[in-house]
Amino acid sequence: MRYLVGIGTYAATDDSIGLRVAEAIAAEGLDKGFTAIDLGGNLLDLLHYLGEGIERVLVVDAARMGREPGEHQLFTLEHARTRKDLAGLSTHEDDLAKVLELARALGRPLPPITVLGIEPADVSSGMGLSSALEARFREYVVAAVGFFGG
Repeated sequence: MRYLVGIGTYAATDDSIGLRVAEAIAAEGLDKGFTAIDLGGNLLDLLHYLGEGIERVLVVDAARMGREPGEHQLFTLEHARTRKDLAGLSTHEDDLAKVLELARALGRPLPPITVLGIEPADVSSGMGLSSALEARFREYVVAAVGFFGG
């Protein structure tokens, strides 16, 4: 199995980009050879998509990378660092690196995980995307599908 996992929250403007990309791919039937998952709830649910038989995972999320709003980049977590200061794992403030630490501690075999990071313009409370991300939305869909060879 191969998964595209969109993460974020619909209540924080551009932080919803991963969810919206996964949703668009599934709605348009573009998920050929992989399954698109909208993981809008608890990031701990990602554990269901890690383990034996999983070939690879693409996580789509807003990511502060020091780029212009709307720019996107593929990277692995070995090339990233978290900016969140979390004392432990919380079901209220999720952090991908912490969830993967938990998976390792539980003895879960981790598949190759790549992130399609999209530089947000605005992550304040609100619905919808900023104009910077809305204008480039199709690029993100194409990049995510292209990652799986589509």
